Amino acid sequence: MQLSNFILHNDILLIHADIKGFDYIFTVKWATFENKKGGEWELKSYINNSNGQKDLSEEQIQEFIDLINPNWDFEADQAQIKKVIRD
Repeated sequence: MQLSNFILHNDILLIHADIKGFDYIFTVKWATFENKKGGEWELKSYINNSNGQKDLSEEQIQEFIDLINPNWDFEADQAQIKKVIRD
């Protein structure tokens, strides 16, 4: 899976992806967590740009979402930053 052509407008991100030789366009929206730091991208829509179909499996969609979403551990990051500042 190769990602390209990222277009961000406020909390909406448009991404082109090449999946097994087919061009897809994904629209995702940033969603913040309640009672927790951070957030993640939520899939709003996608389409195969070659044939106009929504033909990906749930596994392929999840692989895309996992690829674009950050894997943050804010508490560990904050502790590491504090340690660097102290030292």
